[in-house]
Amino acid sequence: MANISTSGSQRTTYAVEAGGAATESMGGVAVIVLTIIALAGVLRPVLTDIAGIVFGAAFIVEGAALAARHSAIMDRIAETGAERLETGGGMTVELVAGIAAVALGILSLIGLIPSILMPALVITGGAGLILSAGAVARLNDLRSAALGMSSTARAAAGAAVSSAAAGQVLAGLGAVVLGILALVGVGDLQMLTTVGVLVLGAAITISGTALSGKMLTLFRRAG
Repeated sequence: MANISTSGSQRTTYAVEAGGAATESMGGVAVIVLTIIALAGVLRPVLTDIAGIVFGAAFIVEGAALAARHSAIMDRIAETGAERLETGGGMTVELVAGIAAVALGILSLIGLIPSILMPALVITGGAGLILSAGAVARLNDLRSAALGMSSTARAAAGAAVSSAAAGQVLAGLGAVVLGILALVGVGDLQMLTTVGVLVLGAAITISGTALSGKMLTLFRRAG
């Protein structure tokens, strides 16, 4: 009976993880589409604001999925308080950055100093990507240990996540730079913020695809 319960709990966790990653990917695709249309000159300020809001919402969903994954792992294995805090910090960053992006996007959309708020959104999103990248890698390390995966499987899982995390950090750095340039008035502000949001959308699309594809398949086989 306990095995059945555990199996059901694992399936629920997998569903939450897959749903969060898929939502993040779809949100990223929506951001990319909106920003490309904006770059083509169609309602650029409005579509860029909306794309920023969509990015923030997708980031919030991914943060919630990571929180569910962390809870499931901590129920399965005993970890120290320091490890729990270290991983939880990355998830908190995603949630806070996502909420901030949504708020900044909405305020900009209603016309409240968009020349400051949109660069701030791009900077916030980029910083969130950088700071949360390590949380995903840490969670997958814990999952590998909890499932007793072989060294080969753990190496493959680690490589997949490390690549996604590295790309996320680079995208985050690029977004922060674009946001700062827009904020200080170097170049076309609207163009820089639109490209910055495009970079954010591409980052979460790649990250969500990696998590919902390679990593979830590896862990399901291990389970």
